[in-house]
Amino acid sequence: MQEFLKKPGFMVQSGTMGADLSYLLAVIFTVLFLLAWWMAKKGQGTRHHNLIFVSMVSMVVYFVAYYYARSLGVLSLEGKEGFGGPPEVYDSVFMPVLTTHLILVTLGLILTPYMIVEGFRACDKVGGDYVLRPGDLKADPKKFKRIWIWILALWALMEVYCLAMGKSGAAQLAYLLIFATIAGVVGLEKLIEKWLTDGARRHRVLGRITMVMFALILVTSTATYLMLYVIYPVKTVAGS
Repeated sequence: MQEFLKKPGFMVQSGTMGADLSYLLAVIFTVLFLLAWWMAKKGQGTRHHNLIFVSMVSMVVYFVAYYYARSLGVLSLEGKEGFGGPPEVYDSVFMPVLTTHLILVTLGLILTPYMIVEGFRACDKVGGDYVLRPGDLKADPKKFKRIWIWILALWALMEVYCLAMGKSGAAQLAYLLIFATIAGVVGLEKLIEKWLTDGARRHRVLGRITMVMFALILVTSTATYLMLYVIYPVKTVAGS
């Protein structure tokens, strides 16, 4: 998988297959999210649910697979090997943009499954169409505790498996982040239900916040891609 991602890309001469696919999918996912948001604004609840569910699940699967394949893809831990610009630009522009992008992606991976689950919980099916249901929406405390126990137990089993199979530290860190993301989604519920008690209003407010965040992910992804592969690509020495 890593060898495939390192192959020459198809968008710019200095790009890689992994970088081009990552950016292209970021554009596609953002367009799908905005289209689903437009459907919700038009009152097309079922079409909104179907499109947002498919696109968000696809995005989570892609991000987990891609970042795991690239040892979480944290370029900031790989030094300046992938950046061909001057050090001052790397420190004052590239690194802040990349760090912002990684933070937004992490928040997106937390909010994405939360919004899917919360959307189904806050809706009723009326005449074959999903409609947001006004009223307080709270999680069952007993179910909440059981979910936490299951998350902790599954993470512990996965860590034991990694140790037994001699998996690398990057693999163990990847699983830790995956389960931390799931735990973050569960913990988010208790915090948000105190802030926005009404389920329908909660979904609308968080939906707008999530869409803005995905738009920012696309902006920072574009800026990172341009700096790495268009403006400041690494110059290869002829014959090397």
